[in-house]
Amino acid sequence: MATWWVTEALPIAVTALVPLVLLPPLSITDIDGAATPYANPLIFLFLGGFIIAQAMQVWRLHRRIALGIVNWVGVRPPSIVIGFILASAFLSMWVSNTATALMMLPIGLSIIDLTRDRLAERGEEMPPHFGVVLLLSIAYGCNVGGMGTLIGTPPNALLAGFFSESYGVEVGFAQWMIVGLPLVVVALPLIYVALTTVYPIELDELPGGTAIIDEERAQLGTISKAETRVAAIFALTALLWMTRPLLSDVIPGLSDAGIAIGASLTLFVVPSGTKDRALLSWDDAEKLPWGVLLLFGGGLSLASAISETGLAKWMGQGVSTLEGSPVLLVLVCAVALIVMLTEITSNTATTAAFLPILGAVAVGLGQNPFLLAVPAALGASCAFMLPVATPPNAIVYGSDLLSIPEMSRVGLWLNALFIIVVTGLAYALMGIAFGVELGSVPGWAAG
Repeated sequence: MATWWVTEALPIAVTALVPLVLLPPLSITDIDGAATPYANPLIFLFLGGFIIAQAMQVWRLHRRIALGIVNWVGVRPPSIVIGFILASAFLSMWVSNTATALMMLPIGLSIIDLTRDRLAERGEEMPPHFGVVLLLSIAYGCNVGGMGTLIGTPPNALLAGFFSESYGVEVGFAQWMIVGLPLVVVALPLIYVALTTVYPIELDELPGGTAIIDEERAQLGTISKAETRVAAIFALTALLWMTRPLLSDVIPGLSDAGIAIGASLTLFVVPSGTKDRALLSWDDAEKLPWGVLLLFGGGLSLASAISETGLAKWMGQGVSTLEGSPVLLVLVCAVALIVMLTEITSNTATTAAFLPILGAVAVGLGQNPFLLAVPAALGASCAFMLPVATPPNAIVYGSDLLSIPEMSRVGLWLNALFIIVVTGLAYALMGIAFGVELGSVPGWAAG
């Protein structure tokens, strides 16, 4: 399965169904055992996140949020780049990075085209780097923003599902943000500095920039009742996710997945206020990326089989000779491996294939499985060099306004930088977020 995922010999979602076919005949588990991980609570958390994001897209709330952020930051060339990074990152924490990139790209292209035209009217040429920087700010902001929340990108949810399925340990929404959010806060300025250092903007003002943003906002009109209601449900859901550890004492059984599905059901019930329909219809829901949910299930089923057969323990014992190696060195190597692989393969498939291995390796080294798994899952979002690495990279490359060498020139530096940043921040915060103690295997992983 790992080979098929990495090579994409079959569609990734189709490969995810292999455990249902092979595990029972191989006497690894029965069909119930193979199928149960496909209904893991983390899959329903991500399903709920997909549905909320779809409602934002249906009513164009995500576009209003993005334009509001860009307008707030300002339209001087450095400010507009910062605005695009912030807007792309914030939306990617809640909406798929693919949808965010597709929404931000036309806005960016409009600014580039109008700037070129206005400069031509003055008899001036467009600085060669402004368009490159603006487009890459969209892609890189989308890539990094997803690391901030558990539903921001599939590798995050895969990690939570892996620990739930293999070790019976829950990773909460707020718990993840203890690591993910600081990483995003640190990463975004680094992206801006790297982009503007490798490609100086060389543009003092953005002619017509204010007019573009004002025109885009005018096309949206005043905020509708539907947008207001979706925004309220989204805000309440995010608040419940972040405060659930406190609310669990008052509401027994409250879970992140339950909150997500509750919000999703609400979207199908609450009227839009502008048409004879609810905020969301099943026709809208049919457009969700159902294949990603199958991939989650397949990855978790494979991880469960690896654990139950003793293969994980065997892999861990195989690396026991590395025990005593510097922990940071092992961490850097693990993150670097994932980052490099993600440049040429799906980050979701890479994470699904490697999480069981890294968990076993950590135990074999006498360490908490979180120690290797968390940085690796985060590293899967840090591929900046090639268009094939992530959907946002491919989307901005498809504009034909930048080349692979232009993307790789700054992407190589960012890859190297983020290997260090992800390793360092995760190492520093995992004790707070997940109770990791160096040189100690927790009881739930020792069995």
